[in-house]
Amino acid sequence: MRFFLGTHRPNWLSLTSVPLFVSDRTLRGYKTLPTAKGTWALDSGGFTELSTHGSWDHGPTPRQYAARVRRYAEEIGGLVWAAPQDWMCEPFVTNKTGLSRLEHQKRTVHNGLEFRSIAPDLPIILVVQGLFEDEYLACLDMYRSAGVDLAAEPVVGVGSVCRRQGTREAASIIAAICRAVPGIRLHGFGIKTSGLRDYGSLLHSADSMAWSYAARRAPRLPGCTGHANCANCARFAFGWRERVLASLAGHATRPAGPTGRGASRKLDTSRRLALSAFRHEAARLERDSTIRCANRDGLSVRAIATVIDLSPARVGQILTEPDTPVLEQLRQLRARWGVDDDPASRAAADMIIANITTGELTTNSVGELDGAAPAGGVQS
Repeated sequence: MRFFLGTHRPNWLSLTSVPLFVSDRTLRGYKTLPTAKGTWALDSGGFTELSTHGSWDHGPTPRQYAARVRRYAEEIGGLVWAAPQDWMCEPFVTNKTGLSRLEHQKRTVHNGLEFRSIAPDLPIILVVQGLFEDEYLACLDMYRSAGVDLAAEPVVGVGSVCRRQGTREAASIIAAICRAVPGIRLHGFGIKTSGLRDYGSLLHSADSMAWSYAARRAPRLPGCTGHANCANCARFAFGWRERVLASLAGHATRPAGPTGRGASRKLDTSRRLALSAFRHEAARLERDSTIRCANRDGLSVRAIATVIDLSPARVGQILTEPDTPVLEQLRQLRARWGVDDDPASRAAADMIIANITTGELTTNSVGELDGAAPAGGVQS
């Protein structure tokens, strides 16, 4: 799962290759835009627009927004996709607009399809909205009736779940959407760590600015000066992201049940050697997974071999090997090298997995969607 770090600071785009989630509301005033060092996604600022004004009348028209998206894509670079001007269905928002949830859904679908007409070359995604499970399924039907195959979309946003993400209801909604449209690649807007643990394995990508909320209520980091708190501090944000990815990597790949033989503060020589072997095999696993993905995307064996500095014969051999699900292989590696026998080595293994697999590896199989709510982990 690709994990986008939300930020109020567009200049971070030129400072890091970490995938970022940036709002049009913070970018629109820039005369000179930053040049992206990595990839990013654009938020339309819909929640703020609707919760403040009760409509999109004070915001850009669809054509104006499309023009902005085009400018960002051309001048900043690295834009993966942009959110549409959708209509959230939380009661707070519908109370502000005075419209029904059904009307919000219709306007969301209409807006997404309008962009297909006025700017078909721009990566503006479609979004599914609702409040209850049956409403999300009805929204899927609206797209189906309009002739849209959501399973064929690069990514589809799912809105209005972030404030319920710690509940089984949110997990059940995500699972129901995935069952209704097999193969759909969902993006979860504003997902916090509790939501990622509960149903992140069903998401193609997610974004979060939870770090800023936490930093606003915490003391400044040691050494931070010039600001009252770290709510817009890159050091706090990237440190938070690293901890989240390590936690999620461990949650996805650790064996079930209690592990460990008591706390230890440092690793002895044998555990360091085991971790080194674990790191080497996990890196090989990541490399092989990347090779398979590149080949599925149409890159030839010879082209892959040139980029990754392997012989074409070796690349071909990797492509013929059984493609066991990545999470299962990581679980097997953890067990093989005993990295969960000790708290210190377990934490180190979590960090190894997080650093190696950030944003690239797929998660669970379709068979795991059969339950009402997922219990498994997430890979980011």
